[in-house]
Amino acid sequence: MGKASSSKKVARAAGIGGGRTNRGKAPVLWYGSLVVILLAGIGLTAFSRDQRQEELASPESKEEPRANAAHWHVALGVRVCDRWLDPVQDQADPKGIHSHSDGIIHVHPFVASAAGRRATLERYAEAVKGELAVNRFAWPEGGGKKVAHETGDKCGEQEAEVKAFYNGELHEGDPSDILLTDRGKLVLALVPKGTTYEQIGDPPSTGGLDNLSDVDPAEQARQSPPTSSTDSAASVPADPTVSAVPGTPPPSVVPETTTASTAAPPASPPSSAGR
Repeated sequence: MGKASSSKKVARAAGIGGGRTNRGKAPVLWYGSLVVILLAGIGLTAFSRDQRQEELASPESKEEPRANAAHWHVALGVRVCDRWLDPVQDQADPKGIHSHSDGIIHVHPFVASAAGRRATLERYAEAVKGELAVNRFAWPEGGGKKVAHETGDKCGEQEAEVKAFYNGELHEGDPSDILLTDRGKLVLALVPKGTTYEQIGDPPSTGGLDNLSDVDPAEQARQSPPTSSTDSAASVPADPTVSAVPGTPPPSVVPETTTASTAAPPASPPSSAGR
């Protein structure tokens, strides 16, 4: 009986892969290694992400627009058939891409998530509660009510399509991906099929790019076109010693002191000898 019992124990141990100690050791080590590898991967990913965000937010970053350093402007026009929508007002965004009811997108990122390659039209759409997609957009109109437009809608009797243009070029795909640049011109429109940018024209706010109150004087001078030589000449007083007509001698100029020194002396009183 004792021998048979021992044989059964040995057979049972062989069937389950060894004793109680060996049975628990291998899975613990395997799972422990897996957890360590997983935690290391998560940690490295988080560290890399933080490093990248710090780089984007740094004023020394080469990727524009830099957070808390750049201040760009984009003229935006949203058109539905034959009319331009009124500019949207939203100045309370937390990321630094907004408008002042002037039809201009003001791009001065406060955070890394709106800087560099993340400074897109999508960030602005989030701020004004708009929606963008391929062949579709929904935009705040009168009273802030959001109205959706998509390819296949009608402009009068004509079939219409959604188009996006940036700096005069048609943007293919999702307009959310449009990367904003300084002094850019952006048009988002529902227009009759086949309509070109030339038929639409620049956004109505384009002229406002040269008259921005939130740009410091040095930046404004850099953005403004240089004064022409004709305007400069008109603002300088004319030199009387220079002839206005080439090839002719300049007019003579008599100094005031010369005039005073050559004035005729007063007449002498009549002589008494003749009396």
